Amino acid sequence: MIVDVEDFRKNFEKNGPMVPGIEPKEALNRLRMFSDEYSVRYRKYCSYKAGETLFGLPNQSYPALDETRKEIELLDKLYSLYSKVKDTIGRWRDIQWTEIQNEIAKMTEQIDVFARDCMKLPGVLKTWDAYKELKQEIDDMTEILPLVESLAKPSIRPRHWDEVIALTKEDIPYTSENFSLSQLLKANILGYKEDVADITESADKQLKLEISLREDIVKYWDDAELEIKLWKGIDTPCILGGNIQTIQETLEEHLQLLQQMNATKYVAPFKTEVLDKISLISDVA
Repeated sequence: MIVDVEDFRKNFEKNGPMVPGIEPKEALNRLRMFSDEYSVRYRKYCSYKAGETLFGLPNQSYPALDETRKEIELLDKLYSLYSKVKDTIGRWRDIQWTEIQNEIAKMTEQIDVFARDCMKLPGVLKTWDAYKELKQEIDDMTEILPLVESLAKPSIRPRHWDEVIALTKEDIPYTSENFSLSQLLKANILGYKEDVADITESADKQLKLEISLREDIVKYWDDAELEIKLWKGIDTPCILGGNIQTIQETLEEHLQLLQQMNATKYVAPFKTEVLDKISLISDVA
């Protein structure tokens, strides 16, 4: 048993998960293999110890086995979280875009939990490549999810997706029924974080402007009932009945609102319509 444990320790040091320079995935595979081998030797150790106790013999110590156990337990904390994060983000990548709005809150909550768990890992692990890769992936996803949430908002129109495509120079199949998060992540939107945020912010402002234009102005006059007749036989049509002063005030209010819209940088998609309405209301007023 003593010789076997020493050989096991040497093999662990030479070929185990702590060998410098190996990829995290390979280190994880080695950790699992050596964990299994350690379990076999630990069962033998327990069996031998029970026999020694039974016959009143001194218990044999195995410092190399204890040292390996401590290191395996330490690394297991890192790689358990590493595997969980990798598996979870891998599943997220397969989420269909139509489901993103339903899932984004849970995703954000989960990535926050991962970030806290990562920070709680023992300091000695923070020099390992697996820890650095793990933390980077968590940090990246923490920054990406707000962008994903913004791009999933109702204010986003095809013109905004086209802006993102032009920005990233990647084909984003946003019209496809099978459009998934993984296809968006291929566009490296994190590399254009500020620009994407500007696009989504503009989308919100444009939606607000569009609602004001269509609901407050266009719909109002589409539904307004005005009585227009010749006044006292004069061959000039006039608005009769109702509150003429209220109509005049509404015309002036809407004209001012349209001029304010026209002065903003968010009016571009509605520029022609706004200018047409300004011309029409100016003539009527």
